[in-house]
Amino acid sequence: MSGVPPAPLPVADLAAHLAGTWALQRELHDRRAGLRGRFAGTAEFAPGGPGLRWREAGRLDFGGHAGPAHRALEVVPGAAGWEVRFDDGRAFHPLDLSCGHAEVEHACGEDHYAGSYDVPEADVLVVRWHVTGPAKDIEIVSRYERLPAADPTAGVA
Repeated sequence: MSGVPPAPLPVADLAAHLAGTWALQRELHDRRAGLRGRFAGTAEFAPGGPGLRWREAGRLDFGGHAGPAHRALEVVPGAAGWEVRFDDGRAFHPLDLSCGHAEVEHACGEDHYAGSYDVPEADVLVVRWHVTGPAKDIEIVSRYERLPAADPTAGVA
């Protein structure tokens, strides 16, 4: 075993690939504050409007928070391909996984978000963010693993 990560898997249809429910594990490391935390929950990519609604819900243990947490985004068609937008419609970043990997960026005031998306396996998505700014130096790594679709015939006799 060489320890070399697998080549990313190309994604031909982003919306079809993301659609469904995913188990989500997120590790957070605030280097400046010396804090580590984690989020565990689910992410759902469901049809909505022109694209997908991206909803996450679970439990966050980080800093002074230990309890429920959630966020909502949208993945929508844009002028040059797919875009991730905040729930209120503001642009977050473009997203092209046609080669199985994407480098993305987002400026938020004085803070800079540098991220990457990787598809190492058909049912796995890994998203990494490094957030820097005057008061921030945070690493965030999220691993999404597709959950099996519910069988509509389960329990039917």
